[in-house]
Amino acid sequence: MKTFSLTSHSIKLVPAATSHAEGLARLVRQNVAHLYAYLPAVAKVAALAEARHYLEAAVARAAEGEILEWYLFFGDELCGSIRIKDIDHHDGKAKIGYFLGYQFEGQGFMTASVRVILNYCFHTLQLNRIELRCASTNASSMAVAARLGFTLEGTLRQDEWLNGAFVDQHVYGLLRAEFPGTRP
Repeated sequence: MKTFSLTSHSIKLVPAATSHAEGLARLVRQNVAHLYAYLPAVAKVAALAEARHYLEAAVARAAEGEILEWYLFFGDELCGSIRIKDIDHHDGKAKIGYFLGYQFEGQGFMTASVRVILNYCFHTLQLNRIELRCASTNASSMAVAARLGFTLEGTLRQDEWLNGAFVDQHVYGLLRAEFPGTRP
């Protein structure tokens, strides 16, 4: 996997590595309530040992081609993550997910970073479709999807058991031909 630098935002996207465990655990500890609302599994990696175990699994899955996962760094500080999963080269599609520490929101970091990863997916991996799913109440994630040109394709009613209740999920799609700078 490739490392990307976004000079316009002083962000570096680095492939997941076990060396990120301390930064991941610190970010999660600082954002437990924020992450728990929509990503309770991520909110559980607040301890160093849990973060290390999580990253070991992510690195192993990346080596098998199951996922691609990058960590966002603002300077030396880990501030978020982007994951590509359910990669299907035959049908040319995958799903994307991401999170950002609350203290880094509102600066365009995630939108710019996801744009770079989408470019990688469409041009390097030659995928045709990227799907994004988020809880119907996750305004931040929906805003990123809108800024990047994703189309809301539908709502899956009570699709996810989240923090003790079923929640609706919005399903967004973006095709290579719709991505800026891509010709059909």
